[in-house]
Amino acid sequence: MRIAIIAASAALLSVSAAHAGGLYDKGSMKDTPSYVETATPVWGGLYIGGSAGFGTGDTSGKVKNRKHGPQTDYDVNGAIYGLHAGYNWQRGNLVYGLEAGFNGTNMDGSTSCSWNSTCERELDWYGTGVARIGYAPGNTLFYGFGGIAWGQVNTNVDSSFSYSHAIKGEETHVGWTAGLGIEHAFNNRFSVRVEYSHVDLGEEDTSLTSGGKGHHTINDEVDLSFDAIKIGASYKLTGGHDAPLK
Repeated sequence: MRIAIIAASAALLSVSAAHAGGLYDKGSMKDTPSYVETATPVWGGLYIGGSAGFGTGDTSGKVKNRKHGPQTDYDVNGAIYGLHAGYNWQRGNLVYGLEAGFNGTNMDGSTSCSWNSTCERELDWYGTGVARIGYAPGNTLFYGFGGIAWGQVNTNVDSSFSYSHAIKGEETHVGWTAGLGIEHAFNNRFSVRVEYSHVDLGEEDTSLTSGGKGHHTINDEVDLSFDAIKIGASYKLTGGHDAPLK
C-alpha cells in the first residue's frame, strides 16, 4: 500500500510539472503547421493543340522497266498546318510521352521532265506518330522525338500539246520522322512550342495513268523528304491546375 501511494504521488507530480511547463497548453491557430499542397507536375497529362509552319525538301522520280525513261529530282516547298494530341508523364525533370499529329500542306514543286512536258509533285497531307522525351528544368521543356510518318504524294505529268494526254497518280507513302523542340508552359494548362522535324516518306511505286485514249500506265518510283519548322500551341485537358505557375 505504501509503495502504491508513493507511485501515485510521483505520477501526480509529473503531470503537474508538465502542465506548468506548457506541455498540455492548447496552441493558437498560427502555431499549427499549415498543409502545403504538392503541385501537380507541369507537363503530365493529356493535351491537344495545333500548329503552322513551313516545309522545304526534295523529291525524285524514276520510271521503272524503261531503259531510257525520264528521271527527275527537284525541290518542293510550302506551308504546313495541322493538329496534334498526346499524353505526357513526368518524373522529376524527366518528361516522356506519346503524340499523334495530322497535317495538311500545300507543298509542291515542278520541273521540265521531258520534251514539252512538265512534271509536278505535291504532298497533299501527312500524319505522324512519335515518342517524345525531354528535360524540363521548370516551365520550359527541351525535347526530342522520333517515330513513324505517312502521307499522300500526288504526281502529275502535263504535256504542252494536250491536257487530256496528261498522266497522273497518287500513292500513300510510309516512312519516318525525327526532330527537336522547345516548349514553354505559361500556366498549368497552356503552352507554346517551336519545333524542327525531318520527315522522310520513303520510296513507293506510283501508277501513273494517262487520261487520253489507251489509258496506259507508267510505274514511277517516287521519293519525297523534307524539313519543317512549326510553331504550335497546346492545351492540357487533364493533370493540371487552373492557377498560374509560380
